[in-house]
Amino acid sequence: MKTITLTDEQFDTLFEYLDGKVESIVNTSVDYQDSELLEDFEDLFEVHDILEDIKVQHERKLQAAR
Repeated sequence: MKTITLTDEQFDTLFEYLDGKVESIVNTSVDYQDSELLEDFEDLFEVHDILEDIKVQHERKLQAAR
């Protein structure tokens, strides 16, 4: 397992970029009715899920600290 350290701003920028890409891929897949496109980007979706989980956990910790 690898570890990276990002500032909150860096993480938010990365997540927003990745979230936009994932949304674009999903929309393109729907528009062209191409489920293979989703399979081609499976690893990217997995990374998105991991980052989304981290984001949710971080937001919960911030809420608890308040």
